[in-house]
Amino acid sequence: MNKGDLFTVYMDGFMTTLCVLGFYSEEYSGEEMVILAVVKQENMVHIPLDDLQALFPRRKYVN
Repeated sequence: MNKGDLFTVYMDGFMTTLCVLGFYSEEYSGEEMVILAVVKQENMVHIPLDDLQALFPRRKYVN
C-alpha cells in the first residue's frame, strides 16, 4: 500500500472507493496506522498533471 493508492471495498453492503493519504505510528502501541479518505465516484476529477500547476501553484501547497 502506497500513498495515493485507490482501492474499492464493500462496506455495509455498498461499494466504497478509498484513497491512501498517509501513514503514521500510533504513539502508545507503535502500531502502524493508515490514513484513508472515502472517495465518491461522482466527485472524482481526473486532470493532467501539468494542469495541476494552474489550479494549485507550488508555493500554495505542501505535500
